[in-house]
Amino acid sequence: MFTAVPEFSNWAAWHFDAVQWLAWGAAVLGLMRVGTCLRPWAGHYAGCLLLGALPDATTLWGAAGRVVRRYRLTWPDAVAAGLWGGGAGVALMAWGWPAFAPMVLCQTMVALAWIDVRSGLLPDALTSPLMVAGWLFGPLSLGSASSASALVWAGLAGFAGGYRCLRGRDGFGAGDVKCLAALAGWLGIPVTISVLGLACVLGVVFWAGLWCLDRPSTAGRGLPFGPFIAAAAAPAILGGPASLSWL
Repeated sequence: MFTAVPEFSNWAAWHFDAVQWLAWGAAVLGLMRVGTCLRPWAGHYAGCLLLGALPDATTLWGAAGRVVRRYRLTWPDAVAAGLWGGGAGVALMAWGWPAFAPMVLCQTMVALAWIDVRSGLLPDALTSPLMVAGWLFGPLSLGSASSASALVWAGLAGFAGGYRCLRGRDGFGAGDVKCLAALAGWLGIPVTISVLGLACVLGVVFWAGLWCLDRPSTAGRGLPFGPFIAAAAAPAILGGPASLSWL
C-alpha cells in the first residue's frame, strides 16, 4: 500500500524488513544502555583517581567495564535513557543508518562532559579515539579531517601557551584543546570555531550566574570547560549544517 506513494516507499521498505527492524532495535537499546552508564562511569572514574589510580586508558575503560557489569539503574537515568533512546529511534527511522554516527558522537560528548565535571579531566583515552574516528567515519575526507584537527590543535595549543605566559595560569586545558581538535575532524574548522565561541558564551553566562547566586568562591575556581563544549556542539552535531550533510 505505502509503496504506491513515493514519499512512503523508503519508510515501507524499512517497516517491513525484519532484519532492519532487529538491527534498529539493537542499535536503540545499545544507545540507551550506554546512556544509562555515562554518569556513574564518570563518578567511578573520578573515584579511582582519588584513590591514586593513573588517569590512563586502563583506569578509564576499567571503570567503564565495572559500571556496565554492576550498575543498577536509577529512575533519573532511566528517564534520561528513555528520552535519548526514543530520540535515537526516531532519528534512525527517519534518516537511516547515516544518523548513527552523529548520535554516537553526541553521546561521546556527553560522556566527556560528565567525566570533566566529576574529575576535571578530558582523558586522552577518549578524545584520541574520537579524533581518529572522525577522520575515518566523519563526513570529511581523511586528508581534510586530519588537517582540520591538526590546525585547530596547533592554533589552540599556541593560544593556551601564550595565555599561560602572559597570565601565569591556564586558560585552556590540554584536554579541551584535544577535544576541540577531535571535533574539528568531525565538523570542520568553521563549525568548530563556532562551537568554541558558543561554549565560551555559555561558560561566561554560567560564571555570571554563580556570582549572581552569591557563590563567588565557586565562580573563582576553574570551571570544567568540557560541559560547555558538549552543550555548544550538540546543535551542530544533531541539527546543524554539518549533521545535515551526513544525512
